[in-house]
Amino acid sequence: MTIRVAFNATPLLSPLTGIGQYIVELSAALTATGDVDPYSFYRYRWRHESPRPPANLNGITSSLIQQIKPWLPFRGGLRIAAQQMGFSRGLRRQAIDLYHEQNYVPLGYDVPVVITIHDLSWLHYPETHPADRVRWLARGLPKALERAGAIMVDSNFVRTEVIETFGVAPERVHTAHLGVSSVYRKRTEEETAGALQSMGLSHGRYILTVGTIEPRKNVIHVLEAFAQIPAAIRERFPLVVAGARGWRASDIVSRLRRLADRGQIRFLGRVGDATLPCLYAGAASFVFPSLYEGFGLPPLEAMASGVPVIASNRASVPEVMGDAGQSLEPDNPEDTAAKITALLDDPSARAAMAQRGIERAAGFTWGACAAVTRKVYATVV
Repeated sequence: MTIRVAFNATPLLSPLTGIGQYIVELSAALTATGDVDPYSFYRYRWRHESPRPPANLNGITSSLIQQIKPWLPFRGGLRIAAQQMGFSRGLRRQAIDLYHEQNYVPLGYDVPVVITIHDLSWLHYPETHPADRVRWLARGLPKALERAGAIMVDSNFVRTEVIETFGVAPERVHTAHLGVSSVYRKRTEEETAGALQSMGLSHGRYILTVGTIEPRKNVIHVLEAFAQIPAAIRERFPLVVAGARGWRASDIVSRLRRLADRGQIRFLGRVGDATLPCLYAGAASFVFPSLYEGFGLPPLEAMASGVPVIASNRASVPEVMGDAGQSLEPDNPEDTAAKITALLDDPSARAAMAQRGIERAAGFTWGACAAVTRKVYATVV
């Protein structure tokens, strides 16, 4: 039986984040099964398609939508009411069987619903989120959990948190590990040359960290660790920091820019989707010191790219990395510096760790994520 599924694609009208990537990749994998007929809602309009970042939506680019948003005639409650009206009308008109809200709190609905909870960072680290987002989740999530036909999570770590924090019955919470895109793979020096040369980098000659620039990602830890690495190694393997600017990032960005201006690191900011796979594949090692992750795609992408990974021992990251990489303590940059140094001094250890990472990453696919999700849909419908 083909199920008509509604997806809220509104987050895709902003620069793509981890949640946006989840919406795009999982929805595409579900559609590819042939069991899901997708309908996507973009803030006010519907499309009979799998969610995707719209380059042009009815002649209005997503960037322009963001520019004109403060001037739209619908403000506050009126804007929300207009959005809800369009969404509810579409559910009825398209005869939707199930609505999957992939970003925590669903819009109002009168069909069976599945929701995805990616993490509870807003509870553990509220200071790293916009205050209005924390209020939105605190107000809306408990009711959403109570009403949902089923709850999806990205990791067993988050599943346990949701069950224990909100008292949800365990049989209602389903883990579907995220996948890694096939664009992340081991590449030769020749394959990465064009992209890396444009950034002034050399294949196998830099340390990489990737993540949104915000306090929870703990990029300051990498800076402090790198400063303790012997000067000769820092010269051979410069630190490259890539990531879009996030919430409360001003102080972090200022520090990154100062270090970059002095030539001590390379700060790339947000890297385009076409370039990022080469940036991963060209690194000598990847460091990920995040304080909290509901899953942690960057370490998985690095492992799939054949790069040895040193990542946080917190939250869900060990569940994803397994024994394919090395763990770091996010509060101990001195130890991280020692681990990076030892790894860069031992090419055979790097090669062995890289191979373990490739093998580990192969077990995480969007097809497998979709298969679990599709079974949940069937029980809810």
